[in-house]
Amino acid sequence: MQSMHHSVIKRCVYTILLIGGTYWAQALPKAAKSVIKNSAFDVIVSRRDTLQSIFYRYGLDKKDLYAMLAQVNNAKLASIRPGQLIHFDTINGKRVVEMKIFLSNDHIIKVHKVQSGFKLDELKTVKKGYYSKVEFALKRSLYVDGKRHGLSVANLAEIDQVMRTDPTIDPKRFSPGTKIAVVLEGDGTKNSVKSPVSIHVLQGKKKWSVTRFHDKYGNHFYHPDGSTAAVSFLKYPLSKFRVSSHFSLNRYHPIHRYRRAHYGVDLAAARGSPIWATAPGKVVYAGNKGGYGKTIILQHGSQYQTIYAHMSRFAKGLKSGDVVKQKQIIGYVGSTGHATGPHLHYELRVKGKPIDPMRAKLPKKATLKGDLYKAFQQYQSHLLKALASKAKAK
Repeated sequence: MQSMHHSVIKRCVYTILLIGGTYWAQALPKAAKSVIKNSAFDVIVSRRDTLQSIFYRYGLDKKDLYAMLAQVNNAKLASIRPGQLIHFDTINGKRVVEMKIFLSNDHIIKVHKVQSGFKLDELKTVKKGYYSKVEFALKRSLYVDGKRHGLSVANLAEIDQVMRTDPTIDPKRFSPGTKIAVVLEGDGTKNSVKSPVSIHVLQGKKKWSVTRFHDKYGNHFYHPDGSTAAVSFLKYPLSKFRVSSHFSLNRYHPIHRYRRAHYGVDLAAARGSPIWATAPGKVVYAGNKGGYGKTIILQHGSQYQTIYAHMSRFAKGLKSGDVVKQKQIIGYVGSTGHATGPHLHYELRVKGKPIDPMRAKLPKKATLKGDLYKAFQQYQSHLLKALASKAKAK
């Protein structure tokens, strides 16, 4: 009886250990995924801004706001004015570790996390060394010349990434003499790691400029007009259509009478319906392409490509090498090539691999508007003033 009792206890212990082991085996991958990432960013105070509205706009934890208001001098925190800069150091972009309010160039209020909550300190120091500018004219390549003028490998990798995802610029086509200017931001200390916050390119009379800005989705680069520097896509290249054939790796072809992959989607529409580019890009092919008939292929940055086939005709004057805007008409629906009726065969490729354009999760059109755009303009102005004052100090 006692032996049976011990046996039951052992089975219970093994069961508990097995359940516990399974639980931790399932829990560990989730824990591994939630890696804590630090996020630091600047905010320029806009008109009618309060600390509460800034916390709300940037998705900061309201518990930290309430703790600050309860534990430090509220009057100091309420003294923010339009145009002032607030620097946040956070965990995961939500929990505040430190907040610096630059009331003036030499008057800083610092609220930082301590064991008991938050503590406020007033600092009298000149904000110098935060921003620096690297300028040079291209002689060999962006990488070689940038490194020679003081940009780090990490800086150049980030600059390259921004340019590769923006279809409005192609660093491979930079000619000798192209002027490059990069604004870097550090923490004010001599050996701080500096990151690009603004990049400017001047090719003859053509200007390209982007500035990093912290919006509600994180740190992203935007053009001066508030449009995103990353390629963005519209869902459809037509206004009125029906899907006559879906993306499939094993479709029965209505003309050839056998099964083969269909790497796009067929959108049946009235003959002559206008077709537009789903994203800004460059025409890399415009002509007849076998069974595809009259075809246009657009390149969007370094990763994305869209294909438009069976057109009746191209937009007047459009040719290979042209740059097109998002929703610019590039051609008209037809049935050229191997087609049973008027429709558009539309393909989307990512890094050369065809994916279903109807189901793909793609970057959508993003533009800063309203208060966010005003704050972005103020931030651009702040960078210019900071660099101008540093130049005068020299």
